[in-house]
Amino acid sequence: MKERIDKEVELLRQHFSNLEYRADGQWVRIPAYALPSGWAPQVCDVVFQIPTAFPGTPPYGFYVPAGLRYNGQTPASYTEPASTQPPFAGSWGFFSWSITGWRPTAKPDPVRGYSLLSWSKGFMSRFQEGA
Repeated sequence: MKERIDKEVELLRQHFSNLEYRADGQWVRIPAYALPSGWAPQVCDVVFQIPTAFPGTPPYGFYVPAGLRYNGQTPASYTEPASTQPPFAGSWGFFSWSITGWRPTAKPDPVRGYSLLSWSKGFMSRFQEGA
């Protein structure tokens, strides 16, 4: 599994060059994720944790710095502060969110099947929903 996660993290780095990965706990931080209009701030870090049973078990939920708002409102399915805080500086809120129909391929593939890349790009669909 470590080999699979290493390959997935490298695939993520091709799209998010400043990505930070902490093997202890399998935490991923994507700095400066650009958000659609209506969100304040319009750019924020996004953090998620890779589950120990990955890829059979998909990631669930993601973290953003506390204080993120959509048109001045607290978003739905969002908890602030998060009950678990990622190992990165600051206070974090948590979006309860998942990709439907998780079907990873045998190898991480940005075109076929689900991967940490499709998971991370999927955050945009949640942000486009607004509050």
